[in-house]
Amino acid sequence: MRLFSSKALLLTAAIGLSVSTHAQTAGPPIGSISDWRTANDTVGQFERGHADLLRWEADNLPRATPPAPDTGPRWTLTDAIVSAQRKRPDLIARPGLNALERAALQTAQRELALQVERAWLQAVAARQTLHGWRQRLLAAEVGTELGLRMAHVGNWTAAQQQAQALNLLAAQADLLLAEHQAHVAVLELWRLTGTPIEPDRLAQQLPATLPAATAPQHLGTNPLAALERQALQQHPTWPLLAQQAERAARSVGDLSPLHAAIDSATAPDRARATPQALPSLPTQPRWPHRWEQALAEQLKAAALERRIRVDVRTAHSAWQTAHRLAQETATQAQRLVTALEENKLQRYNGMFNSTWDLLQAANARLEAVQATQSAHLAALLADADLRAVLDGLPYSGSSPGTPSGTPAAQPKH
Repeated sequence: MRLFSSKALLLTAAIGLSVSTHAQTAGPPIGSISDWRTANDTVGQFERGHADLLRWEADNLPRATPPAPDTGPRWTLTDAIVSAQRKRPDLIARPGLNALERAALQTAQRELALQVERAWLQAVAARQTLHGWRQRLLAAEVGTELGLRMAHVGNWTAAQQQAQALNLLAAQADLLLAEHQAHVAVLELWRLTGTPIEPDRLAQQLPATLPAATAPQHLGTNPLAALERQALQQHPTWPLLAQQAERAARSVGDLSPLHAAIDSATAPDRARATPQALPSLPTQPRWPHRWEQALAEQLKAAALERRIRVDVRTAHSAWQTAHRLAQETATQAQRLVTALEENKLQRYNGMFNSTWDLLQAANARLEAVQATQSAHLAALLADADLRAVLDGLPYSGSSPGTPSGTPAAQPKH
């Protein structure tokens, strides 16, 4: 009869465990000497060593493998935008429109395209992350099954096994939440695009993975001032307002008397601690009314210019931050996976690792992959937001929502 230590018993019993969530204990915990002998005899019938442990992990432990590559046609971002445009004939330009009317339609078309791009990216990302949540559930199922077996042979108390069962419930809840969010993301895309494809079928036709993050042309080298000029030139209405303000200024000449009157009316009262509640111009203005109209046009164009420049700087900063986080997250995740694999192999050579170490490493790999995917989505959304700002839209960046799962606590052993 071969005798095993508790650690050896744990490792060998784990070799044949099933990942079924419906596993039941075969009987009460073994506590007598004869029961321990029976357990040791059972596990002693199997010859298990380093190679068997590695083979068991490859067959049973969740791996952070990417989804299968796409096969067949996919519903691309271009398909989504075209579908949305066909459902909005009111945004198609018609002959006879003046410059302001065409600018308004152009702005509406760009806003629609941005909304569709965001919805498409979030729907694809939500579908992609489901793979990781299912893998994390599989890891929790493995841990729960192992906990049942450990409780059965007497290595664990009922409280320890119940704590591991709670981890399984949390993993199941996280997967349900992720599936709901993926379903809602597809429904939002379906609503925006008006496609005749039903939502369930649309979800299957989306790409399995997000596209690579590609920065808008020359963003990496253009100075910020050049990006601001590009946004001002591409804006649908600012060039028109700037031209109107310039023509009005030329028609009235020097506006310095009006500026001086405004400065005087808004000058702080040294005797008061607060600004004037209602600054007032002189009752008898010393300038024609068209001066005030010209000044109003200048101020309107200047306010829009300042807003555009602020939007460009905000979007550019968000873009830089998102790409740095994505790159650093991907690098750190790769380092983590490599370090875990190397450490695991080294400790296997000395037989110092247990199955719990394998599960912990698997969870760490899955968490790293999910963090990388989330950062990748944020970078793609930042790309879209910056392109939209450079095309003249106001900045309205937002972060995607993802299910927030707390890493499962590892049992003490």
